[in-house]
Amino acid sequence: MTEITTSQFDLLPLHGTNAWLVDQGVGDVGLAEIVRGLGQNLVERGIALHRIAVGGMLLHPVFGARDVIWDARSDHVKSEMATRNIIHSEEFQNSPFFNALSNGLPFERYRLDGEESLPFPILDTLRDEGVTDYLVFYRDYGRRGLTLWEGLPQGLEGTVTSFSTRRLSGFTDEEVAYLTALNGLLTLIVKTKTTQELSMTLLETYLGTYSGGHVMDGLVERGDGRRIECVIWQCDLRGSTALAETLPMEDYLATLDAYFDCTAGVVLEHGGEVLKFIGDGVLAIFPVDTETRRVESMCRSAISTAREALERAARMNTKREGSNMPPIKFGMSLHVGEVVYGNVGTDRRLDFTVIGSAVNEAARLEGLTKNLDVPVVASAKFADAAPETLVTLGAHKVPGVSGELEAFTLPELTAS
Repeated sequence: MTEITTSQFDLLPLHGTNAWLVDQGVGDVGLAEIVRGLGQNLVERGIALHRIAVGGMLLHPVFGARDVIWDARSDHVKSEMATRNIIHSEEFQNSPFFNALSNGLPFERYRLDGEESLPFPILDTLRDEGVTDYLVFYRDYGRRGLTLWEGLPQGLEGTVTSFSTRRLSGFTDEEVAYLTALNGLLTLIVKTKTTQELSMTLLETYLGTYSGGHVMDGLVERGDGRRIECVIWQCDLRGSTALAETLPMEDYLATLDAYFDCTAGVVLEHGGEVLKFIGDGVLAIFPVDTETRRVESMCRSAISTAREALERAARMNTKREGSNMPPIKFGMSLHVGEVVYGNVGTDRRLDFTVIGSAVNEAARLEGLTKNLDVPVVASAKFADAAPETLVTLGAHKVPGVSGELEAFTLPELTAS
């Protein structure tokens, strides 16, 4: 019979870390807590860690990279995000992190216990902290031929992990071998958790926080939906056709972005849900419930949103006037009603939105802002529920709605 032998390191209970990682990876645990738990686990098993850092580039509309760092002395973990402009900076690119990514280096070891010059500023910082040994592992995700970040080399999609120690002798050879073997499983978990988090982020970016959460919770089939009470906030850009015809394409797109910052951006800041951009229009809701989002509070939020949108546009137009750019003007409608909220479309292309007569009425009210030459028009239902008194603009017949709709506006907008 062949005798099975183990090394001294194998006799330590380090093998349990693999099982622990698997349990954490398949469970409902965030990446930051997994990195923190891994550090605690390895220290308990005898590895004198100073710090663990796990990171990688992100396919995200705002952020370009992420780094999760655990410090052994404080047992504190922090998750840092680098915006897309920062990943082009000299500081970011002059680092072991980017060096491993851009050169596809699976393993680099830096001994910091000497006096020789070091290739990256972060290594000098770590040496000043007493770090003697610094290991960097990189595992790519196999898509090396893709240019995923403008102005950067192809590839760069993968996980970079670093382990550092302050032990005078550094890491032992067996510890390095173990961490090398462990890194493959850790990379798989990092990729899985990051993908889950980015999926939620992308859903929130393209569907909104409220809708994205429902999709992640399983509301994904065509016809899935429910009736909800909400404040409906709708907005439309004025003179968009003329802007498109007279402005250069770059200026027109910049104008649209500025307009959406003034409108949809403010909706999000006030707790609303932007459901969609319809050309140069915005459809948003403030969902109502009987506990934390009562109808009066949501009406207050919608009014605050409308006021701030107008204030931002005024400030922006002052700057645009100095640049000989046309002003940004828009109309907004405010309404309260019951809508059907859910998935509609074909079996191959779905849209998560709201439908119903209340949505149609909100759209018609927004059209009145042109006829009445006022930037905000609210319905009678909204005026009844609002926490402040609105001013009536009279009853008006609008297309697609039986009877007449009484329109209201903010008192300051009718002042002579």
